[in-house]
Formats: sequence, structure tokens, C-alpha cells
Amino acid sequence: MAKFYLGVDLGGTQIKIAVVDDKAVIMEEFVMDTDIQVKPIKIIKDIVSKIKNMKYYKNVKTIGIGIAGDVDSVKGVLRFSPNLPNWKNVQLKKEMEKLTNKKIFVDNDANTACVGAYWLDLEGKATNIVCVTLGTGVGGGMILNKKLYTGTSGTAGEIGHITVEPNGNKCNCGNKGCAETYIGAKYLVKRALHLMREHNSYNILKLAGNDKCKITPQILSLAASKGDEVAKIVWAEAGEKLAILLADIINFINPDHIVLCGGISKACNAFYKPVYKQIKQRAFKSAVDSCQIIVSKYTNKLGVAGAAMLAKN
Repeated sequence: MAKFYLGVDLGGTQIKIAVVDDKAVIMEEFVMDTDIQVKPIKIIKDIVSKIKNMKYYKNVKTIGIGIAGDVDSVKGVLRFSPNLPNWKNVQLKKEMEKLTNKKIFVDNDANTACVGAYWLDLEGKATNIVCVTLGTGVGGGMILNKKLYTGTSGTAGEIGHITVEPNGNKCNCGNKGCAETYIGAKYLVKRALHLMREHNSYNILKLAGNDKCKITPQILSLAASKGDEVAKIVWAEAGEKLAILLADIINFINPDHIVLCGGISKACNAFYKPVYKQIKQRAFKSAVDSCQIIVSKYTNKLGVAGAAMLAKN
């Protein structure tokens, strides 16, 4: 008999819900908007109301929830979420189990993305993987010996806060020189604006309709593909920092796969060209040779599919 799993990707803008099969293939899905102004219990009840009307709801025994923030995955408590200001010390597991009578799993969204990559990109055939999410910030998750690893307090995989530049840029976490302060989307745009003024080159701005607020990593990729020197510098610098980060991961974890996902993972060749070259210079040859680095084909599906598959990992 086929097994089905239900997943919820609870974001600050949207909530994605899906039922997947035993291979994480999505069978049924829908999206609802997140009203961050209401109390958490209201959103929880709205989610439950929606999922109870799903075709496969009666066929699932577990529900997995992925959410950005500091999560106690054992107790199923969201301690804090940067995207949901009213959500502090929310007993997600307890409330959801009370309303659904199903087993509930809760974890950080980077961990659920990792589980999603394990099943969708790698078809559950890898052993040790690290997933690196490249977006507004930089996150990560690890599956070691085919099981999700979350650490002692549930915060393992905070890859974006590995230091890549001592005494470097100030990070929101309080540290200096964190990877996400050099690879995150906000920094890339800020760096581009600085270099545009320095080089007196404004091709990037023209591509953004002469509105600096519309400059995005996608615009920077387009500019680099058109040969813009400023954009190429931005991506080369970011690529160098990503290479340092990935080399550290390869040396320390010795994974068989690293999966890159998120909006910035779709960047141009100017970003990745220095990455692969420098990783070989910075990491042990045997570790590099045994690790395959791929860009996820399922970035928009990883969170919800991975949340569903938490029960299996």
C-alpha cells in the first residue's frame, strides 16, 4: 500500500502545503497567504482547516512543518522566526497534534530544504549530503548517514554564519565576516551600488529601469552575461567567498554531495567559475574528488516536500 506524507512550508509571505508519495513526488498541493498580523493560533487553525479538505488527508499519518527561525525540533517549538514577528515560543507540535490527531514533526526551513534535496535531487540514494541555501541570507542543512543531523540544540547547519573573513562585515547575528554577509542577496546589491559609483559605470542601473531599488541578483546575473565589468567583479568576489565556505564544508564533513539551492544558486557562470577552481586549491583532493556539487532543479519545491518527508528521515 502506497504511503503518503503531508508537508507545510510556513513562510512569512506564503504557506505552501503538499501531500507527497514515498519518493517525495507531489500528489496534491496548494498555497495560501500568510497574515503575519494575526495570532499564531489563528494561522494554525487556518492551515488545519485547509489540509482537512485535501483529497489525501485521510491517507497521511504524519505532518511535517518547515519554518524559518530558531526551532526546537524535539519539542516542536518555534522559539523565534525573523519572518513572523508574533511567533515566539509557539508550541507548533502540541497545537497541531491536538487539532489533527496526527504525528507532527517541526524543523527549520533549511533542514527541510535539505531533506527535500535528498529525495528530489538525489532520489534518496546519497549517504552524506550538505544543502546550502543561497538567497536573502545563507542557510544550510546536513544529512549524515542518511539521517537529518540537527545537533545538540537543533541549530546545526548554520552554514551562513561560518566566518569567511575575520573582522569582516558585521552580521545581524552579532558576528563579523559571516558567509551570508558576502554572498547574501542584500550584500550583492549593496556591493554592486558601491562599485558602480567607484567605476562610474551604470549599465546595471539601466537594466533595472534606472531604479536602484529594482536591482536584484537576477539583474546582476543578466548584466554579467552582457559583459558588465561591475557585475563580473561582484560575482567573482562572491564566488571566492562561496569557494572558501564550500572548501571548509568539504574538509570538515567530507560529504558525497553538496546541493546548492535558492534564488542565487541560479546565478551566472561569473559566480561559479572561481568556485570550482578555488575549491580544488583549498580542500583535500580526495575529499573534493568524492564530492559532487550540484544546483537543485527543485528549489521552489524543496521546503514543502522536505517538510513532508521529515517523518521518513
